[in-house]
Amino acid sequence: MNKTASAEVFSSTHFDYVIVGGGTAGLVVAARLSEDPSVVVGVIEAGDWDPNVDAINVPGLHGRIIGNPKYDWGLKTVPQKHANGREIAQPRGKALGGSSMLNFMGANRASAREYDAIEALGNPGWNWREFLKYFKKSETTLPFAPELAQEHGLVAPDPLYHGDSGPLVKGYATWFDPLRTSFLETLENLGLPRNPDPDSGRNMGATTAFLTVDSRAAIRTYSASAYYVPNASRPNLRVLTNSQATKIIFRAATSPLEATGVEFLNSGKVYNVTIRKEVILAAGSLQTPQLLELSGIGNKTILNKYGVPPLVDLPGVGENLQDHVKVFSICEIDPKYETLDDVMDPEVIARQQELYKSRLGYLSSALVSSFAFIPAASFLSEELIAQWKEAALAAAKEAPSGLRKQLELQIQWFLDPESVEAELLLFPSFYRGTPYKPEPGARYSSMVASIMHSLSRGTVHIASADPTAPPAIDPKYFSNPADLDLLLAVLKFGLEKVYKTRPLSDAVRKQVAPGPEECSSDEALKEYIRNNCSCVFHPIGTAAMLPREDGGVVDPQLKVYGTWNVRVVDASVIPVQLSAHTQATVYAIAEKAADIIKGA
Repeated sequence: MNKTASAEVFSSTHFDYVIVGGGTAGLVVAARLSEDPSVVVGVIEAGDWDPNVDAINVPGLHGRIIGNPKYDWGLKTVPQKHANGREIAQPRGKALGGSSMLNFMGANRASAREYDAIEALGNPGWNWREFLKYFKKSETTLPFAPELAQEHGLVAPDPLYHGDSGPLVKGYATWFDPLRTSFLETLENLGLPRNPDPDSGRNMGATTAFLTVDSRAAIRTYSASAYYVPNASRPNLRVLTNSQATKIIFRAATSPLEATGVEFLNSGKVYNVTIRKEVILAAGSLQTPQLLELSGIGNKTILNKYGVPPLVDLPGVGENLQDHVKVFSICEIDPKYETLDDVMDPEVIARQQELYKSRLGYLSSALVSSFAFIPAASFLSEELIAQWKEAALAAAKEAPSGLRKQLELQIQWFLDPESVEAELLLFPSFYRGTPYKPEPGARYSSMVASIMHSLSRGTVHIASADPTAPPAIDPKYFSNPADLDLLLAVLKFGLEKVYKTRPLSDAVRKQVAPGPEECSSDEALKEYIRNNCSCVFHPIGTAAMLPREDGGVVDPQLKVYGTWNVRVVDASVIPVQLSAHTQATVYAIAEKAADIIKGA
């Protein structure tokens, strides 16, 4: 059925499965379940579907639709106590494809030990070997042009680690930051080795990442283009857009709870749709817990506060929120480097549009493809490592059992010289959306610094019984001050080491941000971080796959505790943050989930 089917027709259809959220994970599950023609699958998506939006499809235009209410939920945090009361944007995709149509297209993986840790936390079958199987199932890895390999030192993907026949296409960039080579060589000079394949289970080092870009056509690949479009004509796959799920409907007096359908809004009218088998939540880490709570599943104190009758007292719902937190720095560089600082110049636009016709130029590729994944010992002294360990041990001692297990793992990782604890990346222009202003005609390089495994944990809960009201998102950035100390150290490593070591230092003319006063002391730099930090769009953990007694929300089959037929399939099930951008992991989770559901 075409996605333009009316809400009336959709609501009158008897589905086997209804999936809430047509995003990164939801469309994977929908495509895989509907491979069986005897199974009828419905998807409810709050956003729209337009396959012809340049700001989505053209890789070099990524970021243009962040903040656009047609494509972005426009969520914000509550005022952050340890970030000077700021409300910090939390971009989330609102259209078919979800955040996979909004993101910056990095397709990297965490280390094998981190995926094995998910199993160690109480989830049999969720380990590196299994994740690798589903990473490969989800993807087709493109070969690269020989001239690019020679110029940029790219290594052919090893078929042991990379898929060759999955729906999602990934490949290397076709356009590179002009400072990329200098950046990678500088990191090597600082003792961080090159890592030719960070997706092999060992991700530490200076790397060139794969991107979800099909270089054959120079377009973004994402869940809607890879999993929905090829299967949209299936008569047993029905996708309804511009419709917001408001709660799960349960059969009265059942234990465990039996879902019978989903209530949703379309054009201000309430509809119900029924299911024969399962409801699958794939609304993402910020909205899956909201929908669970609106349905009566969560901490009964919170539910009672907002007049929602508690059906399952499950205190872990909406807890354990984790994200990577970042801060930027900006340097003016030698004007001989062709950055993106003149992208609004009509002549430059015309030249790049012409190049794009041949799948060349910056429009043909994501703008960031080189990353530094850094162990603690590379940017912290032994004294600072000892201080962090003391803070982490203190946090673990005071934590409930489930969180204590996570923190004990984080301590092990932090002290391991192979474990990634920070990330640096270069952006080839002035970092926009800041209080700083570029000088006309100047060229800039921006460096983004982030930490991988925060000790702080946040929450996301309903703030109203109104399903159209946004949830209260509280990441609690820097609630453990060791996180602020760590981000300070990463920022200083970038400023004082990376930008000031050859060959990258040869390109630098002056530092723009943070400015001289902001660099006058560590405390001044911390204030700079508080005023300028933001998320890296990787929220996880709010419907954690953990034992119920450890604060879990779903079991290893992704079934919500206390229910018979409700599952969660999205990043919210990841129990502890990973040293990677999340989209590849979410695709793998969704692929594995589909097999679990088929085998149920």
